[in-house]
Amino acid sequence: MIRLILILLCGVSLQAHSLKVFASQDGDFVVIKSYFYGNSPCRNCNVDIIKDDKIIQNAKTDENGVARLKLMANEFDILVDGSLAHEKRISFSTDTKITIEDDNQISKIIYSLIAIILIFGILYLIKRK
Repeated sequence: MIRLILILLCGVSLQAHSLKVFASQDGDFVVIKSYFYGNSPCRNCNVDIIKDDKIIQNAKTDENGVARLKLMANEFDILVDGSLAHEKRISFSTDTKITIEDDNQISKIIYSLIAIILIFGILYLIKRK
């Protein structure tokens, strides 16, 4: 009987260090919820989005253990690091068509300069007449 109780206590103590991670899709975002055994949220835990063994995004969970990231790929892994060897990696996939916005700053600068040159060119032509 004592052995049975010890075995059960060992099983409960192993669950005390487990980290649970769940991911769901909300529009163009993936919502990641993480918590420890007993519904204690994983606060300020690192969340890495990994595709092809490269980290493509990272964030931290909030006070409720929730992180919300924009979808950047259709299939990727989510790694939540709760520190002190508490980490969990899960796979996530979606059928949603991913649209990545153009964040090219150089093209924005070039378009802005062209707009400025056009405006001042038109003002020069008007003033010249």
